[in-house]
Amino acid sequence: MEFSLFFFSGDGSAQGPNNYRLLLDSAEYADRNGFSGIWVPERHFVDFGGLYPNPSVLAAAIAVRTERIQIRAGSVAVPLHHPVRIAEEWSVVDNLSDGRVAIACASGWHPNDFVIAPGGRERYASRKDDMFAAIETVQRLWAGETVDVDGVPVRTLPRPRQARLPLWISSQGSVDTFVRAGEIGANVLTGLVAQRPADLRDKITAYREALKEAGHADGRVTAMVHTFLGADEDVVREQVRGPLIAYLRTFLAQQGNFDSQYNQLDDAGREAMLAATFDRYFESLALLGTPDKGESLVEDLVDLGVDEAACLVDFGLEPAAVLDGLRHLTELKDRYQGART
Repeated sequence: MEFSLFFFSGDGSAQGPNNYRLLLDSAEYADRNGFSGIWVPERHFVDFGGLYPNPSVLAAAIAVRTERIQIRAGSVAVPLHHPVRIAEEWSVVDNLSDGRVAIACASGWHPNDFVIAPGGRERYASRKDDMFAAIETVQRLWAGETVDVDGVPVRTLPRPRQARLPLWISSQGSVDTFVRAGEIGANVLTGLVAQRPADLRDKITAYREALKEAGHADGRVTAMVHTFLGADEDVVREQVRGPLIAYLRTFLAQQGNFDSQYNQLDDAGREAMLAATFDRYFESLALLGTPDKGESLVEDLVDLGVDEAACLVDFGLEPAAVLDGLRHLTELKDRYQGART
């Protein structure tokens, strides 16, 4: 099991002088302590994740503060961008980092996001097919090919350090997306939210079968998990209860484009749902507690076929607490790296 750090702040509307200090400090820590990667997302127009409208910009900042860790977009909403711009921007970061970039590709979430897409909101309906078509174009450009764009031959610069851009495909639901990721030889970025563990196991099995049938080597399945570890389980529970419930409240409240159960409840019902969701997260869906407790979830992930835990650490705790918790996460990580060695 590999371990990486994942960022997806729940309050992008907060104003202050150090909004990105935790990200940069955590990147430096992860770089020094053997984590495999650090993920920066893309979100638009909402508080949830609102600190991260452009992952390539923050990836560039991380690139000049680190030396070893892989720097990843988690994820680029591919249909919102022209493939040429994706290839150009990430090639710059690949040069700044001396060949350490990778991106997870997502098809997009909210219809309103598509106001910035080439072609506008009409592309929302075809977003998944558009994503896979754009991925092919990005990889051709990355390899140095000249691509016809509206009758103009285009070859992007600067040339990247890596011969091929490492890719993940982001998917929470559809087994079809897992299969298509396998067919093109991409990795998969997923999570434990909104899918049952047994369903995730079946999707991973289908993914690995698609990889094999397409002649690709084994891919990596990365699962995002909320993470905060400490020395005492009861203390950690009280530390994370308020921040995680607030994070979940922001997430659920901003599903207004969809028919969410949360938005149909009254205030009392919403609070009851949040409390129950917190308990479920703490007990079985997140790396919350002690390193010993965390081993149980990691073993569950291994059994499902997951190769890497992407540890979401910025869900509302004070930065000093998050950084302190990374020491305990490193203890858990080192157990698995030691066992592998």
